[in-house]
Amino acid sequence: MVEVNFTDTFIYKIILSTMMLSGYNVRISDYIKKHRGDLIAFSVAIIFSVIFSIFSIRQYYSLGTSAFDLGINAQELYSFIHTGSFYTPLLNENALSQHFTIFKFLQLPLYYAFPSPVTIMILENIFIAMAGYIVYLLSMTLLKDHIKSVRILFLLSIGFLLSYEFSPFSESLVSFPFHNMAFLPFFFLLAFYAFLTERRVLHIVSIVFIISLHANFVYIAAILLLYEFLFIHTFRGERIGTWLSRKTGPGGIRNFAYFIIFVGLLYGYLVLSGIMKLHLAGISSVSVLPTTGETGTPAGSPIGLIFLLFEKPGEFISIIWSNHGYKIFFFNLLFKSNLYLPLSSPLSLILSLPYVMYAMPSSTAPYYQLGYQYSAMVLGAIYISAILGLYNLLRLSKYIFTHLKTVPVSIRHILRIRLFKEITGISIVTVLIAIILVISIPYGILSTPDIQNTSHGSVMNNIYKEVPDGSAVFLMNLSESLSPNSYILTENTLMPYFSNFLHIYASPFTPGYYNNVSKYQYIIIQNNSFWARQGGNHSLQNIVNTGIQNGEFKLIKEYKPGNIMVFKNTV
Repeated sequence: MVEVNFTDTFIYKIILSTMMLSGYNVRISDYIKKHRGDLIAFSVAIIFSVIFSIFSIRQYYSLGTSAFDLGINAQELYSFIHTGSFYTPLLNENALSQHFTIFKFLQLPLYYAFPSPVTIMILENIFIAMAGYIVYLLSMTLLKDHIKSVRILFLLSIGFLLSYEFSPFSESLVSFPFHNMAFLPFFFLLAFYAFLTERRVLHIVSIVFIISLHANFVYIAAILLLYEFLFIHTFRGERIGTWLSRKTGPGGIRNFAYFIIFVGLLYGYLVLSGIMKLHLAGISSVSVLPTTGETGTPAGSPIGLIFLLFEKPGEFISIIWSNHGYKIFFFNLLFKSNLYLPLSSPLSLILSLPYVMYAMPSSTAPYYQLGYQYSAMVLGAIYISAILGLYNLLRLSKYIFTHLKTVPVSIRHILRIRLFKEITGISIVTVLIAIILVISIPYGILSTPDIQNTSHGSVMNNIYKEVPDGSAVFLMNLSESLSPNSYILTENTLMPYFSNFLHIYASPFTPGYYNNVSKYQYIIIQNNSFWARQGGNHSLQNIVNTGIQNGEFKLIKEYKPGNIMVFKNTV
């Protein structure tokens, strides 16, 4: 047998040539050795991408998804590929007229190649998990000032990565089947990392991606830019030399002008997106007032909230106090899962303001409950604050330790400073990582069903009580057997399996779905399910019962283990 040395192969030479062109004029083994820690962290993030994707696939096959928002997003993409418009009957309008999300255009090629709701779920999970790798890079970049040991710095940064991946707020994004908001933490963290490492193009591109997810994320981008401008005036920010530098003289004025120009451009985009939304909705009106888009509060903008505070303080307090138990639980868990480190970085807490202005004044509980997508608005901000909080604590401890040298020996002996010196850095980091994981794990994927389902919202949708095997397969096979032009009425949790239909309607959310029942060729129902009973007199259950009594629909297929029934229009 002839032995082949990998270093002599054509593939090796191709890889090495590519690395040399990229500036890595080193052997692959040397490169791996030098970047071993980064590769380990990247691998951990990839592993979590797989874990999250497996969970989502199980969720999909256990009928744990819904029309909002997995089904509707899948149908929008399918609709655009076949009609050139994001029109969806679930909204009875172009989806961009509700949420101006141009990020959808980037998903089109992938969905064209793999037209399934599972495709966008996996794409989302990759971005959710890979945001943890950016958290690792941020930790490595920021904490190296005070941690000279490469090993300790790596372990601590891995601890932050694991904290993020196990965080109930990260897994809340995985739990909610799909939403474009879930991509936000990745681009938010990447933008700040690009700022720290002075990569201007990457920084601007990341900002563009943030606002592409939702027009109202202009507020998030603006606050991030504001914080970066303030950050360069801190101890750590003095060394940053991007367009937001702290230079004195004309340079400083010029950079401040850049900041104002960028904020102006962001606001211009917000106005433009508002005009486009109204145009797509067929409304000829223009508004230049800033809005947050939140529901459950009479004040629809930040300015409105301020006026409400001064004009009707009692009403303002009642709004803030609504569902206060949920709000306290949410924020306490948000800080607790990061060992309350964000509180050590008060300045960086302004990064959380867009979420606070959006969610806290509202009486809509899902805004501050687990199991929904809204935690994406604050997740990146809280991890930046946690890392900077630890940075501040390390700087403070270094200051204290330096000044302890001036304390008389007798007092130092009493304080047992020598005992402090004997505690190794690795043991401290190990204990810290253990605490983070112990706090995080009980609320995540590894938790038991009774812990997952709390009175403050479910961290992960329950996949332990799965629908009998074969229900999802039955629905997918059914969707393939029906004509693509069929008019179908179904319920919320069954709709995603028919999202590749242009005429699919779902109760109880599709506007006026009950007005003309005769147009539906098929009604697909999970008999006596929760969603089938929603809608009062117009519930899908009542529609089916009435249709059977009047002889308008007849049962043509049934999957008894899942209690799924398919009715065909006989008129």
